[in-house]
Amino acid sequence: MRVLKEKLLIKDATINKVQFDKEWFFKMDDMAFYLKEDLSEVEFIYLPMWIDGVEELVKCCSFEDIIRGRKELL
Repeated sequence: MRVLKEKLLIKDATINKVQFDKEWFFKMDDMAFYLKEDLSEVEFIYLPMWIDGVEELVKCCSFEDIIRGRKELL
């Protein structure tokens, strides 16, 4: 299991992210690809995000949601 640090995820340009209410949310598909893990058990919300100049509603999860969801899988 890959060790995660929120500050590194925020700086990573390959992961789409959005800040909402002072908390960072990461695009679920990008995180699953980055971690090479199934994140289907991770809680998510839909948030608007600009991707390639187009605003889309995408599944997003917080850093804490990812950590909690990964621990439940073990």
